Amino acid sequence: MMGNLIPIVLALPFAAVGVWRVLETQEMMGDGLAWLVAMPVVGWMAVNLFGHFENAAMRDAMRARLVQQGVDLGESRTFVGFARPGRSGLLDPHEDVGFLVVRADELEFVGETHRVRVPRGAVVRVRFRMNIHSWVGLGRWVSIEGTLEDTPIRLLVEPRERPTLLGNRIFSTELCRRLREWLEKKDPGA
Repeated sequence: MMGNLIPIVLALPFAAVGVWRVLETQEMMGDGLAWLVAMPVVGWMAVNLFGHFENAAMRDAMRARLVQQGVDLGESRTFVGFARPGRSGLLDPHEDVGFLVVRADELEFVGETHRVRVPRGAVVRVRFRMNIHSWVGLGRWVSIEGTLEDTPIRLLVEPRERPTLLGNRIFSTELCRRLREWLEKKDPGA
């Protein structure tokens, strides 16, 4: 929640001052325009820096709680935002946060409210898809797609391992590469 509010609080004053200056001076090309142009720039930087506000603390607390509950998170896990296909949010594309656990024979998302397992044999491809963060160049889904019992499936995850959205967008390339390598392994026990 704070990760969405902080950027708005930081960017809105620039818009307010810009509108005020344009109305006061009756000049669209004056300093009011500079304030208005600064608003999306400040907003973009604030979303990048504060979009995952207190993310590391949330990850560590969730990991400790899940381990205490006896959940096996294994060694190959990534903290991610998660959403089911068709779910959309104006400010936040994530429906849940948790860990994507890669095991030899399956992927498992273990979150606060959702727990999803996908057998390796059901996965057909791993690719990128757009989300709301993509529109400003700060994110994208890693889409794990396949078929389970003749039903198309899609698991959408976005890394939350890095402190900034841009850092996580860059990290999504590594996550996608690792998942593709996992998918291409011939021996599930390897």
